[in-house]
Amino acid sequence: MKFKLLIIFLTLACLLNGCSKEDNIYPLEFFQINNVKIENLELDNINKIIEEKTIDKERSAFIFTDNENSEFKGGINFNGNSYYIGQVSMDNIPEDLMGIEEIQVFGRKAVKIYGILGANYAQAFYWFVEENPEKSIIQIDGNTVEIDLDNDDKNEVVATIGTIPETRIYMLKEGKIVISDVNKSIGAKSITLQDKDKRLFEVYFEPNKPEQYVFNKDSFIRK
Repeated sequence: MKFKLLIIFLTLACLLNGCSKEDNIYPLEFFQINNVKIENLELDNINKIIEEKTIDKERSAFIFTDNENSEFKGGINFNGNSYYIGQVSMDNIPEDLMGIEEIQVFGRKAVKIYGILGANYAQAFYWFVEENPEKSIIQIDGNTVEIDLDNDDKNEVVATIGTIPETRIYMLKEGKIVISDVNKSIGAKSITLQDKDKRLFEVYFEPNKPEQYVFNKDSFIRK
């Protein structure tokens, strides 16, 4: 009896304050992303290899400078061919702010090539090394974190960019990589991944009023 009265009291309090279940659950919109268009790379154009990660005797990824400028650029070797994938980092950036890592993401083996393109502008390339390189490289803007958001034992990617943080979630759906711009989906001004272990996000709909949300079933749910 006391429990039922408590439920009634909480429901009335919520209604009086203008809240509802729907106010605390925000479905996210997802859209398919495009792969990076790669170009053939002539080895004569490489001035210096800054870092290289060998996957096996047929595949490797590397960061290099060329003969045109001092920007750091990304390349891959695949079955005897070399390809240019894009600019990894701007010049005069400390080398510890860029690099190459072997990771698992979307249930696939990948190489992550990351760097800095400007103030508050990190970015990363993900190369899924067991697939055709022309269809297996994506670029993600922002500081990237690999995290299993939906408890399926496969990492998704959370990327945050900007001085007023904008957060995007990248997932695999029906064999295709999709993206959700979380700020636009839920109408928030600022979103950051606050606690990776707890999968907890800090959300601001208004200044100085932080709220906590978690990701569940393609939605953001208030804690």
